[in-house]
Amino acid sequence: MIKIFIADDHAMFAEGLESLLAGEQDFNLIGKAGTAEETLRKVKAMPPDVLLLDINLPDQSGLEVCKQLREELPDVKIMALSMFSDESYISNMLGLGAQGYLLKNTGKIELCAAIRALAAGKTYFSKQVTDVVMSGLMQNRAGATGAKEAPKVSRRELEVLKHIMDEKTTPEIAAILFLSEKTVESHRAALLAKLGARNTAGLVKAALQWKLIEP
Repeated sequence: MIKIFIADDHAMFAEGLESLLAGEQDFNLIGKAGTAEETLRKVKAMPPDVLLLDINLPDQSGLEVCKQLREELPDVKIMALSMFSDESYISNMLGLGAQGYLLKNTGKIELCAAIRALAAGKTYFSKQVTDVVMSGLMQNRAGATGAKEAPKVSRRELEVLKHIMDEKTTPEIAAILFLSEKTVESHRAALLAKLGARNTAGLVKAALQWKLIEP
């Protein structure tokens, strides 16, 4: 039996995953969590074979969860689940030791195949993810002799970044931009991944270095 743990704060999505996996005789769902803190606590107490990890958790980035588990529980195979197909997200997760990366629109057949691949000690990336990675590698090779381009940040991400640099909290940014707090946290996670930062201080430093925001 392949022991599986789901870490995702969207209850409906997590329950959908549970339903998809329930019919597979070689799968055993041993737990679920909706936050990074809960995920780390439960996974350390009862390590699964495969962790399905949402990158955007409410209290801490899935990137940090991946990093910590890779250091403390190297035998746990980590499959990143995300709505984001940005090369920065994918590269950061792989760099931190994730063995797979799937987008959340993945179907049951591919999801099950991916879980079995990781449990067997292999890696698995959906075709779209593979295409993004290969495209990034080709761009890096083509621009190896030139100056590195600044990360591509969307208009909304830039707005969120400005307020972060003004020391606004997530609830305050959400109110100012008429967004949900979850959406603000999604933009924050995207910025961390794109700028290669681990926390707010690193985010501000990277933004100034790339001159995305004038001091």
